[in-house]
Amino acid sequence: MTKPSTSGKEAISIGLSEQQRKHSAKLLSAILSDGAVLYQKTRNYHWNVTGPHFRSLHLLLEDQYNALAEHVDEVAERIRSLGVTAPGTYAEFLELSQLKEDAPSEHPDAETMIRNLVADHETVIAALRKAVEELDEHVDDQGTADFVTGLMEAHEKTAWMLRAHLE
Repeated sequence: MTKPSTSGKEAISIGLSEQQRKHSAKLLSAILSDGAVLYQKTRNYHWNVTGPHFRSLHLLLEDQYNALAEHVDEVAERIRSLGVTAPGTYAEFLELSQLKEDAPSEHPDAETMIRNLVADHETVIAALRKAVEELDEHVDDQGTADFVTGLMEAHEKTAWMLRAHLE
């Protein structure tokens, strides 16, 4: 049963301390930010891809940015379920993300777009692996670790599908 707190908000009693929840949310905020930057980069490439494989890449990138949009939403909701406010502006995302946007005037060719996305997904995968380890071993939040593992598996599949276009 949820207990009222003295602040007027309901206390969160999910088997994690406030410190554990905040630590998990901090890791998730970086994950959310990486996802948001990658979403926008993928959408940009979807809009601007050209070349002989336009149709297949245009459709592939649309599928991928739709999946990223869903993942970003799920991460933000996970943060909120831990009782923490999720970052929600591009200024916050760019500050918290390890990924970089392309320069505004930069319009890479299709192969470079795919290589950029593979590199970004691989960067995210490495960060997710570290987050899973930290969540499991140091924060003791198996629920969030499991959630992040699912995100990692999705990024691994996406990177594989992108790499297949480079062979």
